[in-house]
Amino acid sequence: MAADELKACLKAGEIVRSLKCSATAKIRAGARLIDLATFVEEETVRMGGRPAFPCNISVNAIASHYTPSPGCSRTLENGDVVKIDLGAIVDGYIADSAFTAEVGTSAHRDLIDSTNSALSAAIEIVRPGVTTSEIGRAINAVASSRGLRVLRDLYGHNMSRNCLHGGLTIPNYDDGSARKIREGDILAIEPFLTPGSGEISRNPGGNIFQAIRRDAFYATGAEEKELLRRLNRDYGGFPFTSRWLGAETGALQGLIRSAAVREYPLLIEKDGEPVAQAEHTLIVTRDGCKIIT
Repeated sequence: MAADELKACLKAGEIVRSLKCSATAKIRAGARLIDLATFVEEETVRMGGRPAFPCNISVNAIASHYTPSPGCSRTLENGDVVKIDLGAIVDGYIADSAFTAEVGTSAHRDLIDSTNSALSAAIEIVRPGVTTSEIGRAINAVASSRGLRVLRDLYGHNMSRNCLHGGLTIPNYDDGSARKIREGDILAIEPFLTPGSGEISRNPGGNIFQAIRRDAFYATGAEEKELLRRLNRDYGGFPFTSRWLGAETGALQGLIRSAAVREYPLLIEKDGEPVAQAEHTLIVTRDGCKIIT
């Protein structure tokens, strides 16, 4: 990695690392989800980056892919298990990280601690030549030893410049893959653990979207064509939320119907059990890795 590329990666990591600390201080009973998400996204810009995706705030059995809608009035309550997943882009280079906090109680401390331990176990074995399935085996071994299960349908991933998901997946269990990580790879490793079955349901309503077409052929009418142009100009292939669009929800729904935009499914643990998440971005080095978040 060239010096300027590494500098951008480290800057993105610095932004995310700082925001995890400041966001943690705002997690309390009565805090509005929309205020927390807006704070993270606006601070990302203020610190010299831009959001890689809408700030995910997934509470209790919601595992991933939820960000508050423009009129959301939901607040955090004592006992909530809150997962904050955030990312920053600097000159196209991305840092992606997540943490879990419990609001006002400690009933789920073992779940959260175990998830952090699973992430540490995975990072400990990262080096060139290690297979992705070995990383998954390390994560699952910690979960099993604590009487917990991983969410098998959720994965970590590699990243490259202007690409959030580069095609390499990092499982949370041994999936038998022989794919090896290489020096210079940028990886986001993210265990999800639960006391439930670990199976997930996919529902609408997460308020996270992605433009998957560029051609105005897929848009109907002037408003949809203009919105599609704007989405590709402002976000490219990166996820966005309706909160960022103002009052153009009608045009957005039209683009979803025409398959120009896809909606990310809201992922929920099927048994209704709480889910914890931990995630770091790291750069694979000759002898191991460098955590940047």
